[in-house]
Amino acid sequence: GDVSAFVPTNVISITDGQIFLETNLFNSGIRPAVNPGISVSRVGGAAQTKIIKKLSGGIRTALAQYRELAAFSQF
Repeated sequence: GDVSAFVPTNVISITDGQIFLETNLFNSGIRPAVNPGISVSRVGGAAQTKIIKKLSGGIRTALAQYRELAAFSQF
């Protein structure tokens, strides 16, 4: 068994992620117009230091709360 053909496939599946862009963010002047709430990376947590993990968790929560309040205030 030659397993070299599996290496690129496994590397790609380990490092992939999805970045979701939103038109409404772009139109409101936010650049890049990335929605961090639904964008994901498989590398993120494993590649981050402890302090970055701690800080990013709080930022992610604050962004989610802001978006929720912004959506609610539209009513």
